[in-house]
Amino acid sequence: MTSRILFVNAKLRKLAKEESLTFRFRKALEESKLGEIIQEGNTVAIKLHVGDLAGGGHRFIRPLFVRILVEYIKSLKATPFLTDTWGLKHVLAGLRNGFNYATIGAPLIPSNGIKENFYYEVKLERYLRLSKIQVAGNIYDADVLVNLSHLKGHSSCGAGGAIKNIAMGCTSYGTRGEIHKLEKLDNIGRAFQEGLADAVKAVLKNKLGKVFHINFVMDIQPTCDCASWSDLPIVPDIGILLSEDIVAVEYASLRLIDEAPIMPGSIAEKVGIKEGDNKWFKIHRKDPYIQVEACEKLGLGTRSYELVEV
Repeated sequence: MTSRILFVNAKLRKLAKEESLTFRFRKALEESKLGEIIQEGNTVAIKLHVGDLAGGGHRFIRPLFVRILVEYIKSLKATPFLTDTWGLKHVLAGLRNGFNYATIGAPLIPSNGIKENFYYEVKLERYLRLSKIQVAGNIYDADVLVNLSHLKGHSSCGAGGAIKNIAMGCTSYGTRGEIHKLEKLDNIGRAFQEGLADAVKAVLKNKLGKVFHINFVMDIQPTCDCASWSDLPIVPDIGILLSEDIVAVEYASLRLIDEAPIMPGSIAEKVGIKEGDNKWFKIHRKDPYIQVEACEKLGLGTRSYELVEV
């Protein structure tokens, strides 16, 4: 089985309004299966990262694109809300960064409550590292989950995108701690990334046919959005990928980054990375493809994909 991925290329084909990334993102949403996934009256959780707590980072997904997604979901007569982890303090950070009702058209609420104590424990029959996962309550209760991710580097797993956005953003403080403990088991990030895969499986357990993944492969900075700084991107903007398959969309995103030229002056240039290299491994010494393979092993998708440009 090959998964279909819609691809909105960041590069303009011609200088025209309809070729703008914003207009083509809206077109991709209309051509995607999101309209079939969302039913009238559904409550739709949009999980994204709203930036760091200190206000130092700036390379997160731009609110403009989030508003386009919210407006599309509303056109389906569903009710969207934005959500992220870290309780009320992260909501306040998100509001400061432009993720508020006035600019987006949807409320921002914490995924697991204002004090991070609202969650459901989900047990897994098949797992790689963790058999019990505490799933964020507002994610669990939502009818549909839209996984709106920003692809960037991460010191624990090489890179973080769709998989990490769910695993560490849709679970409790306790579960995140258990996953981080796995870092001590090896030096290449295998145990940590297999823990991420377990968490994804638990979060999606009650979302069969009710989840959609969007990867923003833009502003591809070397560190996580939770850091209180942002560095030069390691490669030029690539675009936006949309799919129902988390494995395919993550795998395609990583491959496109590896195939891309490096950004002059970035850390990628400083460490001598070339086109075709496993860039994140060379930067962080962690292979980000492990998490993709782990999710595939757990039956969450396939690495076989077809890229369809919008």
